[in-house]
Amino acid sequence: MSNKKDMSNNFGKWGWSTIFMCLIGYLISGGVSTDGLNIYVGALTELRGWDRAAMLSFSTYGGWIGVILAFVFGTVIVEKVARTKWIHIGTLLVTAAAMYFYGHTQHFAVYAVCVMVVSCMTAGFGLVSPNVIQTNWFPRRKALALGWSTIGFPLCSLIWPAVTNQLMLRFGVGGMFSGIALFILAYGLVCIVWCRPTPEEVGCAPDNDPMNAEEIRRSQLEMQQYKSPWTIQALVKEKRTWLIGVGLGLMWMVTVAIVSQLVSRLLEIGYERTSAVGMLSVMGAFGIVGSWLWGWIDQKIGTKKASLLYCGWYAFTLVLLILMNSPAVAFAAVGMVGVSVGGICNLIPSMTGTIFGRKDFAAANRLISAITKGICACAYIYVAQSVKLTGGLTGAYIGLIFICAVAAVLIGLIKPFEKGGEK
Repeated sequence: MSNKKDMSNNFGKWGWSTIFMCLIGYLISGGVSTDGLNIYVGALTELRGWDRAAMLSFSTYGGWIGVILAFVFGTVIVEKVARTKWIHIGTLLVTAAAMYFYGHTQHFAVYAVCVMVVSCMTAGFGLVSPNVIQTNWFPRRKALALGWSTIGFPLCSLIWPAVTNQLMLRFGVGGMFSGIALFILAYGLVCIVWCRPTPEEVGCAPDNDPMNAEEIRRSQLEMQQYKSPWTIQALVKEKRTWLIGVGLGLMWMVTVAIVSQLVSRLLEIGYERTSAVGMLSVMGAFGIVGSWLWGWIDQKIGTKKASLLYCGWYAFTLVLLILMNSPAVAFAAVGMVGVSVGGICNLIPSMTGTIFGRKDFAAANRLISAITKGICACAYIYVAQSVKLTGGLTGAYIGLIFICAVAAVLIGLIKPFEKGGEK
């Protein structure tokens, strides 16, 4: 189905605009649900006197709810692809409102609801909608497009904590949350004009291919009339659904388990907190390059081979994290983690699109995205229990190496369909 040797970045003006739109969505998703927690939780703990552990727990609960919403959003899109736009915009507007009350309420119950709402809304604008949009726009070169757009995640790690911290210092905690809410609201409103789920509706062809107006209209009509044979029952029975969902879901879990405890690991080996937090910027800088790199590798050698390479890369990274006993090794380990961060968010939708194709992506993605997000949400529980049982992160890292091996086996079993898929 897909020509993996097409390495052109000629996406066209609308194509590049769409990639940049998705990049901002990914950046906001990471900022409100992951990276920003480094600032939000501490600030609200000091201001309100709330328990830090209790505050963090509601992000986990929201992530679990997000598993259900990822499935719901995907199902809604399958019925009509144009609904992708309104899921993208709607979840952004709800997030903007929740972020405002997140930082202004003095009631813990309201805070808890806001945190869960924010966490689960990212399943819309930060997962389902941008992945569907980019597969529709770039069915043959989705890996390259995702390589550019997923720069939003490491870019978030690089700038979001610093910017929000400066907002807090200048305008206070309430002002910080108001600023974040206004930014998300503005982006959501602009997306009313900006967001286009398919290229045909703005007179463009998929992958910016040379097509005349009549061919584009015919392609648009085919997309509108197409009814995917992939029902939920069919997807549940299809082994590729589970091989993709569980195999790559485990690698997403590995990513979150490592990144969420990276500062803790650096503190374990003797870094001061300021230096350890500073290493997150190093990770983000490497991640910007890594997001593009994994997209390029995916496009060059194919999604399956790229995913297997990704498993091996992470296994070696974990060895370095275990053996970290000098600044040089620590820098190398953090750099390798950074290179890996953006890769998984590229590989999951790319593998789904490679196997199921443009027309069936939305149908397959509704279940696969829910499976991967559900497994990813187990990362915090895994780390907590591993540390409890072994007394430190070394035991958790050894277990993660084993998980990388299991993921590689599952990914290795993924085969294309007889028609379409990766050849």
